[in-house]
Amino acid sequence: MPYIQCDLEQGLSDDQKRELVRRMAEATNKAIGSAMAHINIVLREHPSVNLFETGEGDRALISSKQAASKHKAKVA
Repeated sequence: MPYIQCDLEQGLSDDQKRELVRRMAEATNKAIGSAMAHINIVLREHPSVNLFETGEGDRALISSKQAASKHKAKVA
């Protein structure tokens, strides 16, 4: 029974989270053959200031992308 924990920056919509979890479950099922009903996935969201990549913090990758798409929608 796989238990997958995914830490990510806050900012994804509920639909984006559902899609992420769906794809993670499918990949796990395909890779190791675990039944979908036995795959457990937990998303833990954090503010961007708490996340670091290669020693660089507060990159705001998700929130920056969300802000850019909102700006495009307003311009259109």
